Amino acid sequence: MDIVILQASAYELPTSKRVGVIAHDGTTDLRVWPGPGPDKDLSFAYGPPELSRLLDAERQRVGGQAALGGVTRLHPGKLHCDFLLWLATRPPEQAGVQAPAPSKDILEQSVRAVLDFVSTRNVIRVAFPALGAGPSSIGDAERIAIIARACSAYYEDCLANGRPNTIEEVLVCDARLSVVTAARKLVSHIAKMPAPEKPLPGVTPPKPERAPRASSSGGARKPAAAAPKRGKLEQSEISYARAHSRPWDRATRYRVGDWFLHSKFGVGRVEETTTDQFIVVLFEDGETRRLIHAG
Repeated sequence: MDIVILQASAYELPTSKRVGVIAHDGTTDLRVWPGPGPDKDLSFAYGPPELSRLLDAERQRVGGQAALGGVTRLHPGKLHCDFLLWLATRPPEQAGVQAPAPSKDILEQSVRAVLDFVSTRNVIRVAFPALGAGPSSIGDAERIAIIARACSAYYEDCLANGRPNTIEEVLVCDARLSVVTAARKLVSHIAKMPAPEKPLPGVTPPKPERAPRASSSGGARKPAAAAPKRGKLEQSEISYARAHSRPWDRATRYRVGDWFLHSKFGVGRVEETTTDQFIVVLFEDGETRRLIHAG
């Protein structure tokens, strides 16, 4: 079983990285916490109305709450997987106060619960985000390392006891380069580097440049606006850009045709620059959005 720490959102994997199962940990009452965080990221990728309706129906089915440590199988919605697993790792929110993040032991037990669940269902590839976010959580890189170690221990246990294991690859995902780099160092002896994708004809990597310092004669010159190339990104472009692009940085000056990775929206190509330090970006979901940059 290969364990790969991947710089990507587990909820917005490209088609080339499609998995059988995506695991997500949340509350026992199957409710999405408001505000920024993994629940919001999942809801955005899944489709907010659909996820809420699905969780409402599942809550009624289990009588209001799932068991702590339990695993609930859900429809995948718009996610690139066969099904979604909701891990109940913490109690419900009480009077607007979120329960503390799960401990290392609970995270390890949750990972094992996922692997036990999918191993009997002929699942080949599994994706984990950095489980265990929340108040008083363990560090981001360490949580990724905990997942990787738990997967490795599970695999060794299967070998030692002659248990069948159909899982060939586990992706432990985070969109932040700094977190991924730190996590890879912690578990370099068990985690593999993702295989680089070959360059595809007609697709060139992005070359964003830092905004130059203002000169004494009046400052940095702004790039001229260009007509947008409206349309949809090709899958070949998305695959190449995902493997070679840098994360979006608001302190970077972008030009029309530059590519980058956004932590929420995925691969994007700059379609237009404006005179008010904004860029118009076409993302892999086909939507265009305005982002700030050092124009």
